[in-house]
Amino acid sequence: MQIKDIIGQQKIKERLLNTVKNGRISHAQLFLGKGVNGKLALAVAYAQYINCPNKTETDSCGICSSCVKYQAMSHPDLFFSFPVNKAGKGKSADLGENKGSIEKSDQVSKNAKSSDLISTMFYRKWLEYLRECNYYAELQQWYKKIEIGDKQGIINVNEARRIVKDLSYKSIEAEYKVLIIWQPEKMNGSSANLLLKFFEEPPERTLIIMVSDEKDQLLTTIQSRFQIIPIPRILDSDMRSHLRNKFPSIDTHTIDTSIKLAGGDLQKTYSLIEAGDDVKEHFLMFQSWMRMCYKKGSLEEIKGFVEKVSRIGRENQKHFLNYSLRLVRECLIANYGHPTLNRLTSYEADWLLKFAPFIHINNRQIVDNFDKAIIEIGRNANPSVLFMSLSLDLSQLLKIKP
Repeated sequence: MQIKDIIGQQKIKERLLNTVKNGRISHAQLFLGKGVNGKLALAVAYAQYINCPNKTETDSCGICSSCVKYQAMSHPDLFFSFPVNKAGKGKSADLGENKGSIEKSDQVSKNAKSSDLISTMFYRKWLEYLRECNYYAELQQWYKKIEIGDKQGIINVNEARRIVKDLSYKSIEAEYKVLIIWQPEKMNGSSANLLLKFFEEPPERTLIIMVSDEKDQLLTTIQSRFQIIPIPRILDSDMRSHLRNKFPSIDTHTIDTSIKLAGGDLQKTYSLIEAGDDVKEHFLMFQSWMRMCYKKGSLEEIKGFVEKVSRIGRENQKHFLNYSLRLVRECLIANYGHPTLNRLTSYEADWLLKFAPFIHINNRQIVDNFDKAIIEIGRNANPSVLFMSLSLDLSQLLKIKP
């Protein structure tokens, strides 16, 4: 991955290039930003640039031995860590060529515990996925790749031990050994605590880059050991240029609407273009839910909704809650902001005219409730309890007068 291949992010590219030119490469960096905005791609391209012996002012050369190995993801001094789990019921996770201290194997044993699994066991799947998404990785897509169903991926204590062991050796070829931890918020308490010392004092010439969506889900002691590099959303103009090249047959209106709704998230934009029905389904579900919550004596209907939403899987629940939060925020923008700031489809806009008055400054706690629910669902909260509690709270809050 070269810097020129990354969509937009010009200011961040310049900032990263300058750290190399000025000899100010921090040994621990946190690339932080919501959604699929290129932060993982930036981490890989940055690492490739640092270790390229023939780098230019603006990019790695792309043709030296180091660059070729980086592009093949076969460089012996490049390491990844990412969340994994056992395959869902009736499936076995296919394994491939492993890096580091783990021997080759054909599949994860059916009797293996989640606590036994480490990233290197899934390395071939990981490489396949990076090539498929061109380093613009998204968590739910990765879970589908390794077929873990409704389970959450984790970075466990055995993975932490593997990291410490594999990174303890001297670099084989490159100036820097590089460890890229994708989704470090999936570290459990044991693994996070074990890695604290390693993060603070890594072996010489070791660069650690964590690529995260949610800083608040990381221990504050870990956050304090990293230089935070905020990665912003992809600008609409950069996204538009990319999409017109990728989807030449898609009309301009569809592209512009998808960009407007995706908020700078590349994979979300792709999903909106390729599967617009999912958004409509979320909208109809949200619309029905709000009516139930507002209507008197609708407890049985709410129970039916809770049973239905509890069966759609944790990641889909999280996507639905994020979609619902977006519509709630759009209501507040409609009431207190300028109409041009709204990012809505035509059917959302039509309904929002009627619903927006019920979301106002006096019940803005609704936003906090959705934020909390999104965090809790990511922490494996019981979905039935969570959605019932949220529904009952909404029933009260929606009836507060402006």
